Amino acid sequence: MKTDATRQKVINTVGITGILANLIFSVLKFVAGTITKSVAITNDAINNLSDSMSSIITLLGYRMGKMKPTRKHPLGYGRTEYLSAMIISVIILVAGYNCLLSSIDRLKNPSEVTVAPIALIILFISVLTKIGLSILNTKAGKKVDSEALKASGKDALSDVLVTSLTIISLIAGKFTSFPIDGVMGIVVSIFIFYAGLSSFFETNSALMGERPDKETVEKIRAIIKKHPPLKGGYDIMLHSYGPERCMGTCNVEVPTRAHAENIFDAMTDTAKEIEDELGIYFTFGLFAVNDYREDVRELKSEILSYLKEKTPHVLSLHAFHVHWDSNLVHFDVVVDFKVSNYGLYKKEILSALNQKWPDYTFEFTIDPEYD
Repeated sequence: MKTDATRQKVINTVGITGILANLIFSVLKFVAGTITKSVAITNDAINNLSDSMSSIITLLGYRMGKMKPTRKHPLGYGRTEYLSAMIISVIILVAGYNCLLSSIDRLKNPSEVTVAPIALIILFISVLTKIGLSILNTKAGKKVDSEALKASGKDALSDVLVTSLTIISLIAGKFTSFPIDGVMGIVVSIFIFYAGLSSFFETNSALMGERPDKETVEKIRAIIKKHPPLKGGYDIMLHSYGPERCMGTCNVEVPTRAHAENIFDAMTDTAKEIEDELGIYFTFGLFAVNDYREDVRELKSEILSYLKEKTPHVLSLHAFHVHWDSNLVHFDVVVDFKVSNYGLYKKEILSALNQKWPDYTFEFTIDPEYD
């Protein structure tokens, strides 16, 4: 995780660069669109103007995200950065809609487009600049984990294609009476829409909460393994409160014969190592298990094999504990996301278990595949 100072410097530099570049090209393209009477160039100018607004919102979102935690929001305002990326997506979609309307109007009321050398020069320079901005925003977004910068980088890349198509329409229009300017304006609008929708769904995914990536899960479990008597690492969930604040929850298994002080020390050391290496503040849930016994391991293996035979949705078991004095069996069943009705599914599993092992009482929880 990058330090606050690093993120602030990168976001400020990239954001201001984007604002200045897009404002300059927006003005130049409006002038070029007026000279050539090209709706495609004018649409491109509107696109640049929306991009400059996006950069401003990126900076504002970051500034708001840096606000100190309050009593009402003790985890801070880091998610404001995600909201700013969402606003950028909406701005892009509105720009695309306006461009589409003007392009359709040009198809209905075609007019001659003038090819001016200065317009072509402006567009060519714009293409090169946008390639640079796309690389800059994308790399910076990955470096400091900023969804807004990543969205701006993707938008800049689509702008390269948009401006290239505008250049083609400007040149091609000189050799045909077909209203290619209006057609190309519609194509430009479609690309703007695509960039906006793509950014919208990606940002929405971050806001909704995403499954932790496999590499992070493996690192967490590897750290847990280093601190006995803890083992496993189940139901891992990461909760992002902005790029600079991530919290995690995880369930671990410990033998029933383990000492409470040893468990506490292991959890403390594990949480510290995860935070130092991954920048995630972790809290743990505890499963007391007695699978150090051979008979418990055998029963667990038999139940898992039987459930997998009965249904393809069962993936694994954990938190397995047998109370031999009462023949009560506790465990969690991990199932895939094809299971929709957990209540009905649990009844089906319980019925199957009772038929196979009538001398046991089963208490279990159905878990989705969180990680």
